[in-house]
Amino acid sequence: MRRWFAGLAAAAMMSAAQPASAEIRALIVTVAQYTAPIPSLEGPPNDAAALKSVLEAQGAKDIVSLSDAQATRASIRAQLQALGQRAKPGDWVIFYYAGHGSQAKSRDPTEADGMDEFLALGGFRVAKPDPNQFVLDNDLRGWLINFFPATVNVLQIADACHSGTMNRSLVAATPFKRRSALDNPMAISLPPSPADPMAVAPAGVDPPNLVYVGAAQDNQFALEGPLPRGDSPPRGLLTYALEGALKDRRPNGRLAADADDDGKLSLAELTSSLESRTRELSSTQQWSSAAVPPRNERSVIFQPLKPPPPDERPIEVKPADEQAADLLGGKGPWASIPRGTPDLTWNAKEGWVTDSRGDRVAENLTSAEQLSGVIMKRRAISQLAASANERQLKVDIGPRPKGQLYKKGESVDLAVTHRGGEAWLTAFNLAGDGTVQVLFPLEGDGDGRMVAGQTRVVMARTKAVPPFGVDNVVAIATPTEPTVLRAALKRIDGKRDAMVAAGLVRDELDAAKGQAAMALGELYTGP
Repeated sequence: MRRWFAGLAAAAMMSAAQPASAEIRALIVTVAQYTAPIPSLEGPPNDAAALKSVLEAQGAKDIVSLSDAQATRASIRAQLQALGQRAKPGDWVIFYYAGHGSQAKSRDPTEADGMDEFLALGGFRVAKPDPNQFVLDNDLRGWLINFFPATVNVLQIADACHSGTMNRSLVAATPFKRRSALDNPMAISLPPSPADPMAVAPAGVDPPNLVYVGAAQDNQFALEGPLPRGDSPPRGLLTYALEGALKDRRPNGRLAADADDDGKLSLAELTSSLESRTRELSSTQQWSSAAVPPRNERSVIFQPLKPPPPDERPIEVKPADEQAADLLGGKGPWASIPRGTPDLTWNAKEGWVTDSRGDRVAENLTSAEQLSGVIMKRRAISQLAASANERQLKVDIGPRPKGQLYKKGESVDLAVTHRGGEAWLTAFNLAGDGTVQVLFPLEGDGDGRMVAGQTRVVMARTKAVPPFGVDNVVAIATPTEPTVLRAALKRIDGKRDAMVAAGLVRDELDAAKGQAAMALGELYTGP
């Protein structure tokens, strides 16, 4: 499979400079209504409205929309060609797709994995595919290369997927849906696409001005679900994460995704933020992929948007037994709801808490105080995820693949990889109930100094122990030894103080003025 279409990728063609008179033009394609056995979706119309609002805030006026039956291979091709004719040097042309994507056995023997990726449009039929109701990855690549000269910037965003496997399955009771048309891509054979010389582009290495961001990894589904809360409208995770990257602020007022704190959101910073955000939103079931050529790492696509007002609503919790219902009757950072889609569901008798995606986020949780810890930890991670910079610092958790469960007593390896100048590493864990657990440096680890270049630091080989649930490893690399931060973390070690710990990290990032990097890692543990 070509890397170009990873996860139904987002691709950008960029020129080195953008004239002051450059415009933003867009084609927004959304498909929500499908014919069985392909499930219909709810999120694409909401995603389209959100993206249109984002583009209008950037000054875009030339926005064309195609939805459901309007979206065919012919209409998409025609609108892309028309955009290419209207676009001027320096313009940004954005092609956006939200709907189902999938794979099928390729007719091209040169495909590395033997598979073709495609957009499944509203009239697509599994039993008898109509060539006008799907678009192959190679055809779309050809259109983007042939319809737009190198002087026109093209950004393609596809909040969809093509994978037939997953790392970790969703439980049955979850409002989140996957945007994959087929569970078994080998079960379908696509007819040839219509002959089209404009859909043909030179094979081999892609042009150096192409940048890719996928909604999900090759072995994952792209998801949609209620965001940001259980009672919110359905959204695609990638599009929602894009909005957040343009809006969420740190305490100093800068964009949280602006890792170097220069007041601009570069393409490298944006793609790094999207990976962290999609992973956090999906409980490690989905995270975006990206390949950004060095020449475009500092390119700026979007300007910051007005930050949203603080969401001060309490977390909605649904009791799953009478004991939980009684405990939720007391005061706390929650609102008890007897029905509907909650943010959390709690069974106090059995001690488990699940989130809106169906993941068990905490075990052995029988008190209201413990539930408060879960809620505050949830808020802390949401704040921190917006500032993660995994291009410079990355948490590695093994030996199991990312997102898999570690049972009680199983070994867990914790390490980080750092790229950049000399830095000092500090790390701690936030357990499922919000308990702070200092990980590095401990006695015998030295001062945590990392030399310039690329450094891998093995922090610990530990075991999965209570409290079980979703553990979040927080690592921060600072340009000087963070003695104040470490002393403060030591004081709250072993306490349910997730928000305090998050505040300490955010303050450290602000004080470093773009010279520090923070990363998150997720660990799923159970009895």
